[in-house]
Amino acid sequence: MEQALRLTEGLSLGAALGLVYALLRPLRYRAGRAGALFDVLFALLGGVAAFVFACAAPDARLGIWELAAMLAGFLLEQEADAALRRKLSSGTSYACEKNEKKSNKNL
Repeated sequence: MEQALRLTEGLSLGAALGLVYALLRPLRYRAGRAGALFDVLFALLGGVAAFVFACAAPDARLGIWELAAMLAGFLLEQEADAALRRKLSSGTSYACEKNEKKSNKNL
């Protein structure tokens, strides 16, 4: 039971890190070359989060399964974010095409 709890915690932590990464994306793109600083900050945040997660374990050890769960959570969140962005962008392109057809019809 404790192992399942640790894996769930790792999955949640990975998803939270993925969300932070997604929230930093616009800042990284707008910053241009200085966006690398956001990457460094994210790497530090991820390292500190993994360290705190490992220290919270009963034996203060981070196993490969916990790391795999963190990675899976991160990747699942990134895929969900990408799917949402694809859906939003396809909806806006459809709306733009519809408006363009309306305006051409009025000419």
